[in-house]
Amino acid sequence: MVFGFSSAWMVGQLVVEPVEMLQQAARAVAAGNLNIHIKLLRADEFGPLIDDFNDMIEELRDKQRLQETFGRHVGQTAAQQILQRDPSLGGVEQELTIVFADIRNFTARCAVSSPQQVVTMLNLFLTEMVRIVEQEHGGMVNKFLGDGFMALFGVGDDPHNHAAKAVAAAQKMLLSLQFINSDLAKQGQAPLAMGIGIHTGSVVLGSIGSPQRLEYTAIGDPVNVASRIESLTKELGTPLLLSAATHKQLPSTISTQELPPQQVKGQPHPIIVYCLKE
Repeated sequence: MVFGFSSAWMVGQLVVEPVEMLQQAARAVAAGNLNIHIKLLRADEFGPLIDDFNDMIEELRDKQRLQETFGRHVGQTAAQQILQRDPSLGGVEQELTIVFADIRNFTARCAVSSPQQVVTMLNLFLTEMVRIVEQEHGGMVNKFLGDGFMALFGVGDDPHNHAAKAVAAAQKMLLSLQFINSDLAKQGQAPLAMGIGIHTGSVVLGSIGSPQRLEYTAIGDPVNVASRIESLTKELGTPLLLSAATHKQLPSTISTQELPPQQVKGQPHPIIVYCLKE
């Protein structure tokens, strides 16, 4: 009788141990910890189950590394959407607010700076601007354009108030530029100036290109208009301009000033633009 009880207890322990380890590992994975590996060699039915579990965790780690690496190239928001959706060509029509930002007189600066100085300055500028757009205001830096970038607001699960978020991000970018210029001055470098153009409208958002080479971006006339508005900042001598479509969606707490209609390339009629009041 004692032998029988002891044997049953030992068999029970042999079953309980791997089950508890699998349960603990599963809870750790559910909490976001993928640095898990069950080190338990079994010759019974639990052996293949443990091997399958470890293989699953390794696949999850590979996918996480892919998304992290991919996200550094296209942005975390875009990476998540691309990996979740059908990667085939095409897109969906969606209203967004598009922001174009550009460093002033960049070509002239490059002519008197070494390539390394230019890259260092660009990385300093873009690191701060991307942080403001994506981490502070929920936008997505969609592409870098040499000395500037295009950002999209309204992409993702929260498409509301994207115009106000874009304007708030632009205001913070201009404020942050003052601190960047302070750092540049300490290095004996000239300050930077930038122009920001903002427009709101319906675009096609998705994977554009060929089956061999895709780009996740926004396509449509609103993108062109936003780019033209950014160019107007040079002519009008103001760092931030926004379209009437963006202005229409802003809360009354944001004080603006309407400027004379401006003719821009590619548009049949002059467009109304606004600047922010000091």
